Amino acid sequence: MPSPLSFLQAAVSSKRGSLAAPSFFTDNNDLQLLLVEDDNKTLAYSLAMDTAYSLVSSSSSLSCRGCGFSEKNACRCCKVAMLVTRSSQNISDQGGQSPHRKRNNNEGDIPFPLWCHQEGTSNDVAGYDRDQSEVLNHIHIKYVNTIQDVIKYLAYVPSLPKHMMPSSGIFIMGLGELVTQQMELTHVLSLLSDAGCVLENLLGDSSNSTTLVATLNQQTYSSLPHSVYKQFGFSDIAAIQNNTSNSATSCELVFEDQKTFSSSRASFSFTQTDEDTIVWSI
Repeated sequence: MPSPLSFLQAAVSSKRGSLAAPSFFTDNNDLQLLLVEDDNKTLAYSLAMDTAYSLVSSSSSLSCRGCGFSEKNACRCCKVAMLVTRSSQNISDQGGQSPHRKRNNNEGDIPFPLWCHQEGTSNDVAGYDRDQSEVLNHIHIKYVNTIQDVIKYLAYVPSLPKHMMPSSGIFIMGLGELVTQQMELTHVLSLLSDAGCVLENLLGDSSNSTTLVATLNQQTYSSLPHSVYKQFGFSDIAAIQNNTSNSATSCELVFEDQKTFSSSRASFSFTQTDEDTIVWSI
């Protein structure tokens, strides 16, 4: 059974399909997304993790690239690299452990991740169980303290051993927390875009493009005009908006990179049914 799309993948695909001129995008199979975070980052980080899991589950690059664990049927070749700011360290370490949410009383802690699944299905359907170590082993998490840590990784990722090169995606979680200048943001986005192109060439899999995702807070995102993001190939820019009515909280993913910013802009709703689950429908 093929892995279903994540919410972000489905929303982007639906949005692109509704545009009159799909040639505006470089490739409908590419996903280069800037995600403007919700206030506490919980939803943004959870949706990003859901996308990373979906990428690994559906990856066409299943053959081992020399990690040394294939003989034990526990290949750990990197398919998605996830750089997480240290202040947001609420994900389990890499190595196949399930990233269950952590609860404590420290101010600023982020419960991560919420479970995501499509309406009418469950999050433990065959082929989509996040506790499968064979999937989680391929999501390599690296904690970063400074913007220099991010720059160093992106600069040297093409020089890593082949089994440590992310074949399906690079995610930068909480990039806005590290950026202090506009020049730093443009530099990182340029390096991220370049790294994706280089990895595709090095790994030699033209059918499996490298997905690039970065989450930004609203202040950092607003520091640059849309044209700058598009220059680096980030044609999908979305913001999570929370709407409260009748004691129920609904959320929208609103795309901000269209030429007009009227009511016709694409938006997709999802509901947080309880403190542990996001149920979505496109």
